[in-house]
Amino acid sequence: MNKHFQFLIALAAIALFAATFGALAVQAQPAERAAPEAASYEAVLGKSLEDRDVADFLASNRCSSADRFQLCNAAGMALLIGESQKVETVYLYPSPIPGFAAYKGTLPLGLSGNDTMARVQEKFGQPKVQHVPQAGWEPGLPDESGTPDHIHYWAIYKRFGVTVVYNSPSAANKGATIYAVLVSR
Repeated sequence: MNKHFQFLIALAAIALFAATFGALAVQAQPAERAAPEAASYEAVLGKSLEDRDVADFLASNRCSSADRFQLCNAAGMALLIGESQKVETVYLYPSPIPGFAAYKGTLPLGLSGNDTMARVQEKFGQPKVQHVPQAGWEPGLPDESGTPDHIHYWAIYKRFGVTVVYNSPSAANKGATIYAVLVSR
């Protein structure tokens, strides 16, 4: 549990860093510079920084280093680099946030950037009784959850390797939309 809490604190720190300093970097870029094509998180997740695909991805998306992160602002992504120098977690921002463009690629598990918490729980749900379709549907509740930054509710789905961060600190706000999707290996 302590390891997950440290991970959540690290994400909160990056979000604060990106909100504070990212807006300055976005303003400093020339207006005529075109955004790169939609980048795929799958191309880098679990791979070493020394991998050619990862190196090309970082260069083509103008990523910058910040502690254990590679911030790919124009691609709407941040990459958490593990101690083994592999991409451990990819942060996807489906809507623009200060310092980051919207991620234009496909989100994992059929998620959509405009999904609400209720819709995500519906997508991650399962039948109440396996072989009785009329029994109804159970919402896909997270394996763990919390509000480490007191601004966003985090729903951790270990079984899928995904954390969904919402634009609300409350688990009761079923209309909250997705702020970020974290995909881990």
